[in-house]
Amino acid sequence: MSVFFEVIFPVVVLIAIGYGAARLGRFPDAAVRALSDATFLIFMPALLFGALARVDFDSLSPGAALAYYGAGLPLFGLVLGVQLWRGEPMNVAVVHGLSGVFSNTAMLGIPLVRLAFGEAGLAFLLTIIALHALTFLTLGTLLIELFGGAGGGSGRRDRGRLAAQTAQVVRNSLIHPVVLPILAGLAWSAAGWKLPRPVDVPLGMLAGAAAPLCLVLLGASLAQFDLRRGFGAAAALTGLKSLVHPLLAYAIGRWLLELPPLPLAVATITASLPIGANVYLFAQRYRAVPEQTSAGVTLSTLVAAASLPLLLFVLPGR
Repeated sequence: MSVFFEVIFPVVVLIAIGYGAARLGRFPDAAVRALSDATFLIFMPALLFGALARVDFDSLSPGAALAYYGAGLPLFGLVLGVQLWRGEPMNVAVVHGLSGVFSNTAMLGIPLVRLAFGEAGLAFLLTIIALHALTFLTLGTLLIELFGGAGGGSGRRDRGRLAAQTAQVVRNSLIHPVVLPILAGLAWSAAGWKLPRPVDVPLGMLAGAAAPLCLVLLGASLAQFDLRRGFGAAAALTGLKSLVHPLLAYAIGRWLLELPPLPLAVATITASLPIGANVYLFAQRYRAVPEQTSAGVTLSTLVAAASLPLLLFVLPGR
């Protein structure tokens, strides 16, 4: 019960505040965009850079990331293959695959893991986030552009467009306001430098606002998704994301990698997070079942509200 009131209840309250404000018209789209820009350009980079700049680099194990991607990449391939075997076009198959493995690590994962496991747990989560979009979105883009029949013209022109598209995805993934401060923090920590107090104090003040702002924004964004469109497919995607992915990550982390309790818990919790909003944006971009994807984002978030408290209660590491 203490897990619920200490970790989950504050998260649910902040998401509900954002959702209610948006539904009541007190949080219009323009305000959501402005607050989102401020959060992801100012507050979130301060949290991410500060967290990794303070971590002991020698104690930072890649085990959580290995368990997460060791489960996610094969699951993505399996879903992709099944969807193609069923006759779905490549863009739809890729979006379904991403929906099964791409977690909401920024808006929900960061505040939840920080509340549940502290700065040590957050450091393990950030090793996952550093490669998250770069791995899955780049892979999805390459598959659609190479095999999706997205364009015509000469082979040379197609190859040039593919190279430009891939370079843009990689560049956007690396200079993303979530990924870039993670990489900068890792570099700072690896160099063995300490944050000077005149820098550390304002970073801490900005970081304190990042988590609640992310949760309020998550609630406001959920108000824009319609759960009624494509509910059946959304339920299947939610089953993959909320059940299959975390079970695989836990099995790999515990029995194959034999991880200590904290990285094992972080990998499992991260895999059980709902479908990330980036998948919905990806589906819109490639015109691949955006209604089903938006319903999946909403449904998986509702399911996570019930499953995450249980996982936090039974998993070691707290």
